[in-house]
Amino acid sequence: MRRRNKEQTRQEILEATITLFSHKGLINTSTLQIADRAGVAHGTVFFHFPTRHELIIAAIYCAMGDLARKLDEKSRSTDNLKALCEIFIEEVDKNSRFYSSIVRDLPQLPLDVQRMVFAALSAFSANFVDVIKKKQKAGKVRKFPPKLAVFYWFGLIHYIYSYPELLSSHELFQKHKKELIKLFIKSLK
Repeated sequence: MRRRNKEQTRQEILEATITLFSHKGLINTSTLQIADRAGVAHGTVFFHFPTRHELIIAAIYCAMGDLARKLDEKSRSTDNLKALCEIFIEEVDKNSRFYSSIVRDLPQLPLDVQRMVFAALSAFSANFVDVIKKKQKAGKVRKFPPKLAVFYWFGLIHYIYSYPELLSSHELFQKHKKELIKLFIKSLK
């Protein structure tokens, strides 16, 4: 067995966790499976992450952090609602298996984990709300609490990702992204 440094081992455990979560879900993945996938002893997982809960948080933080940074960065550069919707779908779809896993298992996870996932998307949500407010001031979108549009958008996307096999999420977004966005925007007018 090759010798690894602590940070490399930790990173390999995180990568194995994200891969398994993507394929099996957060709830159905055991720490034993993670250790096996990472090529480490089961106890090594707990050396780096003292509890399964801490491992889940670290994996979600790692995967969602990258998504959140990309969404925030790209969404700041536009005040076009259609473009924001496209950015969201494109970025989420790049790691759709992991996102689907999070969306499906989130209600079963502890409240602090649920809050962390929503917090990861908060910068994008804030940009989304700002764009809607601007559209409302310009009279292009009807008056309603802008956060409702964010909830509506996330609810729609999360529903589709909740049933990736049944609804063929990836293919649905590839074939019908424009129609889905158009329908969403039309509902706000």
